[in-house]
Amino acid sequence: MKNIITVTLSFILLLLLSQNAFSNQENLTAYDIVKGMDDLNDGDTATSDTLMVLMDKHKNKRIRKIKNIRKDYGKDTKGLIFFLSPADVRNTTYMSFDWDDEDKEDDSWLYLPALKKIKRIASSDKSGSFMGSDFTYSDINGMEIEDWKYKFKKKSKMINGFDTWVIEGKPIKDKKTKVINETGYIKTNLWIRKDNFMLVKGKYWVKKGRKIKYFKADKIKKINNIWTSTKLSMITTKKGKVLHSSYLKISNIVYNSKISNSVFTTGKMERGL
Repeated sequence: MKNIITVTLSFILLLLLSQNAFSNQENLTAYDIVKGMDDLNDGDTATSDTLMVLMDKHKNKRIRKIKNIRKDYGKDTKGLIFFLSPADVRNTTYMSFDWDDEDKEDDSWLYLPALKKIKRIASSDKSGSFMGSDFTYSDINGMEIEDWKYKFKKKSKMINGFDTWVIEGKPIKDKKTKVINETGYIKTNLWIRKDNFMLVKGKYWVKKGRKIKYFKADKIKKINNIWTSTKLSMITTKKGKVLHSSYLKISNIVYNSKISNSVFTTGKMERGL
C-alpha cells in the first residue's frame, strides 16, 4: 500500500483509481477497492512543503517544517524527506526506495546530522515512530496490500457528504509475523470514497501496547487533475484516551516537474537542500 504522504500529496501519509475505471462498482471485491486505492494516479513526480504539528496529551505542540520530493521509476518509487526546522531536527533527511517486486525488501535510510551518520532502517524498525510522530516508518514507506486479507465491514457509510466503503484488513495467516514486525498493526479498517477511491479515514489496531490509531484525510481537491488531500492527521489512543497526535498541512504541491535522478543519493542526504 502506498505511503500516506505519497497517496495524499500525498503517508504517511498513507495510502486510488477513478470511479470510471470500473464499469460496475457492485461487482468489486474488497481487494479490488483497496487495489484501486493503491493504484491511484499520483503523478510521475511530486514536490511539496509540509508543516508537521506534534501534540502530546496535554496539547503541548512541537512544529516541524519539511520538504518532500518523490519520483516514480515505472512501478518503483523513490522519495526524500528533508527536515528544515526547528534547529534540533534541521538537515535530518529520510530517503526511501519502494520496490514493486514483492520479493525485494524496500530500502530506507535516515541521516542524522548531529552524528554525521546515515542509518539504514531495518524491516524490524519500520513499525517504530517516524521522527517522534504518530506516523510509523511503515506508514511513510507504505504497506504491501498483498500481505493482507480484506473484507467488507460496511458497503455504504457517509463521511462528510461522500459515500464510502468500509473495509477491514487483517494480515494473511502465513504472513502475520512479517506484517506485524513491519507495520505493528494486527488489523485495519479503511474508509474509501466511492467517487475517487481516496482513503479518507483509517483505524489501526497496534499490537504493542494495545493502542488504536485513527487516520483522517481532509481538504481533498484536484491539483493538476490529481486527487490530493492537503490536511492529514494521525491520533494514537489507549483505552479511549488520546496519548498524542500528529497533523500534517501540505502546501506548494507540484506534480510532474523534472527531478534529477541524482537527488536520490546518500550524498544528497548529507548535503541537504
